[in-house]
Amino acid sequence: CIFRPTGLNDKWPVGSRPVFSQGDVAVGRINRRDVATLLVDCLTSDEATGKTFEAFTLEGYPPAVSVNRALSRMKADSEGIPSDEVLFASYSALQQLLPGERQDASKLAMGQTYEQLDKNEDGRLGKRGQEDAEAAAPKPTSV
Repeated sequence: CIFRPTGLNDKWPVGSRPVFSQGDVAVGRINRRDVATLLVDCLTSDEATGKTFEAFTLEGYPPAVSVNRALSRMKADSEGIPSDEVLFASYSALQQLLPGERQDASKLAMGQTYEQLDKNEDGRLGKRGQEDAEAAAPKPTSV
């Protein structure tokens, strides 16, 4: 499988319920520890085989006992991409779960959260259109 986690956030609550989708339409937060758990779950689930999907977690909702049921609802990559109607319906539903008030991904700078956007704060890489991704990139420890 190919698992695409949404926004990685170490301050996001660990152990929250994952929400899965396909079509690269999900936006949300997920703790790295939950990503690790989901990756192990995928390794042991036949339902994940041959599928590409993304996930975020919902704060305040406990995780399901198993991810198999949710993964069984995902289409296999061999079935092709979801239809435009399915993608639009998924996108419309998932946009309602965006954090913050402005909820406009087109206004985000790289490395900026929706909460920072609401407060007119710069993201960790700078202002939109002036981001310095190179400065934030890991540097080799030896040459």
